[in-house]
Amino acid sequence: MTTSITGLTTTSNALTTLAQVYSSNAQLTTQEQLDIIDGQLKAQLKTQIAAVQTTDAPDNALQTSTQADITRLKKQLSAIDTAQARFSANSTVLSDISTQLAALQTAITAGDSASFDKTLGVANTDLGNLLIISPTAPFQPDRILGLKGTGLGIKNSASYDLSTPAGQAAAAADVGNAQNLINQIFPATTSNILLAGDVATALGTQINSLNATLQQLQNTSQLQVAAETARLTQLEQNQEHLVQLNLGNTTLLSDAIGAAANPPPLPNSPFDVVSQAVGATAATANAALNSGTPAILSLLV
Repeated sequence: MTTSITGLTTTSNALTTLAQVYSSNAQLTTQEQLDIIDGQLKAQLKTQIAAVQTTDAPDNALQTSTQADITRLKKQLSAIDTAQARFSANSTVLSDISTQLAALQTAITAGDSASFDKTLGVANTDLGNLLIISPTAPFQPDRILGLKGTGLGIKNSASYDLSTPAGQAAAAADVGNAQNLINQIFPATTSNILLAGDVATALGTQINSLNATLQQLQNTSQLQVAAETARLTQLEQNQEHLVQLNLGNTTLLSDAIGAAANPPPLPNSPFDVVSQAVGATAATANAALNSGTPAILSLLV
């Protein structure tokens, strides 16, 4: 019996060692496989997400068209703003010319040749500062080009002899003609300024509207990318969990070896057999024997 028990103990120790070795190797192999598969799944996920981010969405054409419209309108707005600034500058100069022409009339009436010539010099300087603006739609021609070409048509005081009534009358006539010309040019310039402001406002409104549309399209596209990225990520995680479950089944063999390495104890008496079969223990049965009539023998009384 002793030899048999010793042999069983040796076998049991060998099985236990085998179960431990197999379990360790299985866990190591399983982890290595999981690492490889996990790396492949994540690489695939990265590629899919990159494709989602770079693939043209259905509204990309609309985004491109909208951006092109915005760029075109901004270019138009810039041209309008430049024209408005130039018209405004001419308006300021024309206003000053009008002031100088009025001063010339005062000098003529006073027969003040020195003031006349000085004021005429300022008026001619103003004339040189006027900007020539090409008459492009939607603006009307302002006649600045003709004014700069012909000048104000006013000569110096010596040409008139402001000390005489005739000279004063001639000078006053020329200054009057210049005033009429400025009065004709001024409204066209003012009208162009107001028109430029209206066009700029309209263009700005269109640009703002298109910018809002473009922002909405971009936000929608970003939401689509985010949603698809989340879906692909969840799919990759599900695949990884399924792989883990499938590889987890390889531990069944180590469990079987472990059970074989730890069998239930051998019975020492018939009562151990009874205890394993019906739940009684050898200790309780032996106690019954020592106390008197064994319970199992009472059936014969």
